[in-house]
Amino acid sequence: MNPNSRKYPRFAVQAPVVFGEGTERREGTLLNLSVRGCALTSERLPTVPAYISLQMAFLNDAEPIDVELAAVRWTTAHRCGLEFIRISPEMDARLRAYVAQLEHNSS
Repeated sequence: MNPNSRKYPRFAVQAPVVFGEGTERREGTLLNLSVRGCALTSERLPTVPAYISLQMAFLNDAEPIDVELAAVRWTTAHRCGLEFIRISPEMDARLRAYVAQLEHNSS
């Protein structure tokens, strides 16, 4: 996919993330982020197709941002791309505020 054709811009980040299916949890690092998706890296990536939950921790937030349901859209040897499917209104508002701050800082 051409990055310029994305509906929502993504911004480079380096932040810890915990993700998984059910009770199985894995740790990784966010590589980029938008209001509707992200890319991450981990030693053990989920496969396509899979649906996972994730918690993203950002230095400026006291609590992680939780995404209840995300679809794994693609994987490579070291990265995967996720589309956020279900996120609570409170978490969505916090995510949008964080992404708006990233956008402001990049301009």
